[in-house]
Order: sequence, then C-alpha cells, then structure tokens
Amino acid sequence: MSTEITPPPQAPAPPPVTPGEFGDFLKSKGIKSEPLGKDADGVEMLELETKDLVTACNLLKESPETKFDFLVLITSTDMKKGYQSIYTLHSTKTKKSLRIKITMPKNNPIVPTVSHIWSTADWYEREAFDMMGIIYTGHPNLKRILNPENWEGYPLRKDYIPPADALNGPHPLTETKFAEETLTKPHSMP
Repeated sequence: MSTEITPPPQAPAPPPVTPGEFGDFLKSKGIKSEPLGKDADGVEMLELETKDLVTACNLLKESPETKFDFLVLITSTDMKKGYQSIYTLHSTKTKKSLRIKITMPKNNPIVPTVSHIWSTADWYEREAFDMMGIIYTGHPNLKRILNPENWEGYPLRKDYIPPADALNGPHPLTETKFAEETLTKPHSMP
C-alpha cells in the first residue's frame, strides 16, 4: 500500500472574458472598456476609465442602439485597489441592463457626476459621498445626506473607526439593565 498523496488535478483555466454587446458598442465609438463578464443575472459588466464615464453614459443613454434611459442605482465599494463607483443602467425600451464600474485611487477618489444625464444620480452620488467619501465633481449639491454635516469620516470605508460617542452617548438598547438581562441570558423559543 502506497502512502504517497496525489494532489487533485488542476481545474482548467477560465476562458478569457470577451467584450459583450455594450463593450463592443463603446469600442465602436472610440471608448475603451475592460470586460468583466456577466453577473449572476446575466448583466454585462464593464470597467471604464474615469475620463470616459460622462461620454460613455451620454452615448449609452442617447444612442438608438442602447437607450439606457433609467439609472437604477449607483453604489460604491472599498476594494484593495481603490474605491469603486458602480452604475447599474437599464433600458425600458430594450429591457436590457448594464453595470459600469469606475475604480479610483484611495488617495484621490474623484469621479465626474452623471446627475446631468440622469437626475436619479443626484441622491445616489450624495449617498456614496456621505458613506464612502467619493467626490463627484460637478454635482449640484454634493453634501451629506444620511449623516450630520459635522460627521467625521466615511462609515463604509474599511479603515473607518467610528467615534466613541457616535450616538452622542450610550445606546439605550445596549447600555441598560434591560440589555444586560436580555442579551446575556439564554432564552427558549415558545
């Protein structure tokens, strides 16, 4: 009997990601994008350079081939390589969607606003500014929307340390006799 352990076979390398319909469309208009494949719902994902965002968004909204007339969402993430502003677009005409990612360096998280293209971007950009610290240049009213104006820091950043008195004192549900009695004793379900 041999005691030699054989490693499992290596999984084949995934096929290279090729541009999809909208990556090809932008390329035909002179805009470079990096294909990121499709998400779990089959939505094409692209990464664009910051300098190309506004031009690409205008083309994607106004071109008869794409007609992305609805900005569903802007969200942001804190990645190792930088902060991302992520745009989910949808066409009510073609029923297709697209996700665009813009990555910015952590020491300079600046991207142009798209609020003049889709008015729904206004509050989404304010939220990403408030929670992640991304600066949307040209935004008509870029100020905090969830936190008080004097709030320090950006709560969704991975390096964020909340202030000791974030709620202006102890939280009533965690710093009371009720919490001590309720949270530290086992309970049975009825």
